[in-house]
Amino acid sequence: MNTGLDQYMDIFKDAVEDSAAKITKNFEKILIEVIILFMVIPRKINFTQMGRYGLHVEQTYRNAFGLKKSKCIDWLKLNVSLAKHFLGKQGRWAIAIDPSYISKAGKKTPHIGRFWSGCAQSVKHGLEIMGIGLIDID
Repeated sequence: MNTGLDQYMDIFKDAVEDSAAKITKNFEKILIEVIILFMVIPRKINFTQMGRYGLHVEQTYRNAFGLKKSKCIDWLKLNVSLAKHFLGKQGRWAIAIDPSYISKAGKKTPHIGRFWSGCAQSVKHGLEIMGIGLIDID
């Protein structure tokens, strides 16, 4: 029985193959784990957090995404390959990103921090939400 996570991993593996990225099996496993960790880790995502929540230690993630190794993947091709899986093989797309600042006083609110407010043209104390969308123009 396939779970949603299994389906997500299969989609990502297909996207890696379609992007023609030449990566090792070990790096592919770590990359898939990192993509899953991006959905799981609360607040900021860094190698320390990945070591805390993931299956490997922090140094493994640092080594896997070192300067030379991270350049072996064409991230644009990988993202386009993922988009093609959901939108089809042909067409034109646009990426929409909408960060929004929410004013919030207090110190006990989870994920509170300092974020850019476009209206005030300065950094403000509060929360931030972000909407990201892939739009099929055709």
